[in-house]
Amino acid sequence: MSPIAPTSLRKPGRALAILLALAGLPAFPATAELIAADREATVADREVVAATRRVERGASPDALVELASAYMRKARETGDPSYYDRAAAAVDRALASDHGHYGALRARAWVLLGKHEFAKALRAARAARRAAPNDWWNYGNLADACTELGYYRGATHATMRMMTLRPGLPAYTRVAALRALFGDRLGAIDALELALAAADPADPEGRAWILTYLGHEHWALGEVATSERRYEAALETFPDYHLALPGLARVRAAQDRTTEAIALYERALAVAPMPATAGALGDLYARIGDPARARASYDFAVYMGRVATARGQTLGRELALFLADHDRDLDDAVRLARAEAAARADVYTDDALAWALFKRGELRAAKRSSARALRLGTEEAAFHRHADAIASALGRFRVAARHRRMARALEGDA
Repeated sequence: MSPIAPTSLRKPGRALAILLALAGLPAFPATAELIAADREATVADREVVAATRRVERGASPDALVELASAYMRKARETGDPSYYDRAAAAVDRALASDHGHYGALRARAWVLLGKHEFAKALRAARAARRAAPNDWWNYGNLADACTELGYYRGATHATMRMMTLRPGLPAYTRVAALRALFGDRLGAIDALELALAAADPADPEGRAWILTYLGHEHWALGEVATSERRYEAALETFPDYHLALPGLARVRAAQDRTTEAIALYERALAVAPMPATAGALGDLYARIGDPARARASYDFAVYMGRVATARGQTLGRELALFLADHDRDLDDAVRLARAEAAARADVYTDDALAWALFKRGELRAAKRSSARALRLGTEEAAFHRHADAIASALGRFRVAARHRRMARALEGDA
């Protein structure tokens, strides 16, 4: 079978579960018996089964933490946010039973990261570190929380400590993330290759995750053919992987294979609907002269983003970028981006705010936000495209030309 052959029908309820979760309605998970009988059950499915049965025999804090960990794995595997809520509930039960249970304290930071409650995650990770300062796991949570909040010095220190305590796959992926942020995507690729070599062959989703992010890094450098191979390898390893499908769709669009790109984006929406995916699909419908479907995709992107934001999920930045890119509801785009920037000071939020402000005509404020987005030297073509537009509007044509050259160099043959 082709690595991108349609297989999403084997999980027909996944997209429905995500949409129900976004709307605040309960999704009914498959019972342990159904999962156990499913020949295509994943590693995460079987972990959920084993942990559920252990909890049924006795809901000890250890058993509940095991269940939370299984739900977290399932959340990453599917992109279904309802699993984060289930993981949080399991951790809360464990802490209600034993408020000082270290495994639950440590897991709480991980769960909060999944729920995008980054400030709370940082506090929880610091509390777990105080309880066990030599546990490498805590430094991974600290690094992730600091990275998301834009505390890059703290993220660097936590990652260095993690590498000292336990060099290996989790540390390598954090090194890769920081290298990419600090303008060294080739170094990020090297670290991800180390992570791939260390990955468990019996964990296809884990390998697919690394392959997908290798695809992202090669794409960011304009290496379209290499990114294509990585995305295809991810989908061969873990069919219909929700993180890899949009990446390969983006590659197909760049190759002018529009029909294939549309099919891939549609599959991605069926597996894990996200505003960025719906927006990209709408752009392709517009490209082929189908305004009705383009409009429907754009409306769906807005609906998903607003419902998720209303429920406290951190999709405000993504929705703000979509609105700014498509010149829709620019007041709302600025409001969303500013709300996000008030909660986190990372470079991607700075760029989203800069773009929204530019589109609304607030050029001086846009320039300040753009400068913050560029402060680490991140090799991100979009940052430079946005800086080009802002500088051009301000009459700073030499600066604009420099950013234009940098964007084109990063985009390569894309």
